[in-house]
Amino acid sequence: MEPTFPLLKLPENVIVQVLQNINPDGLLILSLVSSKTKNLVTSLGLRASSVYIDISYDIGITVYIGRFGWILVFRNNSNDQNVEFDITRPISASCLGQYKLFQLSTPFNFGDWLDHIWTVFSCTEPLDVAFRPGSDRFGMESLKKMMKNVSCLTITAGVTDIQSKRILKSFKDYNELTLRINPFKESCEIRKFFIQNLKLFVFYDVYSLDDMLLVNSEKVYFRRPTTQKQFNQFTKHWIRGSNPRLQDMSLSINNSVSRDALLKGIHCINVAKEEQEEICRKHKIVSDYMVEIRRKDGTPAVIATKDFNNILHIRFLVFY
Repeated sequence: MEPTFPLLKLPENVIVQVLQNINPDGLLILSLVSSKTKNLVTSLGLRASSVYIDISYDIGITVYIGRFGWILVFRNNSNDQNVEFDITRPISASCLGQYKLFQLSTPFNFGDWLDHIWTVFSCTEPLDVAFRPGSDRFGMESLKKMMKNVSCLTITAGVTDIQSKRILKSFKDYNELTLRINPFKESCEIRKFFIQNLKLFVFYDVYSLDDMLLVNSEKVYFRRPTTQKQFNQFTKHWIRGSNPRLQDMSLSINNSVSRDALLKGIHCINVAKEEQEEICRKHKIVSDYMVEIRRKDGTPAVIATKDFNNILHIRFLVFY
């Protein structure tokens, strides 16, 4: 039998000092012992800086408290990955890398687990949620009810079109959206997401000039390469007044093109070296050359390019 330490028999101020030297994952385990230990851990005032939920065949919750992060994994007891995972029923959990499940006097369903973590670690930040292949095991309505504050939504490659549509229909209050695939056959359906007032839209599939001109997000990152002609046309439309909310756009062109070809018919001026270095530092980018353009209303923007492995990476930054 392993030796035990009578922690709870110590004076409360001493208990608190001991708890302050325990990692957050250990504190989570301790908070599950009793109401007293839960209250003691909560009294430390630890605050989660971010929470990520990853849903595939299992569910993983990554909680960051300062620089320390830990992952809590929820698994179905069934070995059949096609069996529905009912998160409204009591659910087993363990920390990643530890295969011993937590033993609770009162069984928790997934919602109970979230409530407990939120309370103990003062989770007030919106959730960052990613859906992966296998997530169709879960009832979407149950997930929606239990994850009430989803601000960042990601649907990865491999998720079926049907499941992607269910996710997008269920979660609508996000302000950041990442789509690895376009699940819609009709262009009018995917364009509903291009016109949303988001902080960030990341899109990995094929897109047209019309799609680019519909973007209403502050930031948009296109991960599928476009053409020199399409980027040139977009820039000319922006100068005339399109995409009024755009602040930051990232995209690439498969083949290296000259500056003159990229900016043909566009009035631009070189950005001074010191200013270019400051912009690169602030936005964490690397640029071979950078030019400034202006919208007809006087709004300035810079186009920064970096040629790497015969791919031209472009960053379009607007300054209001």
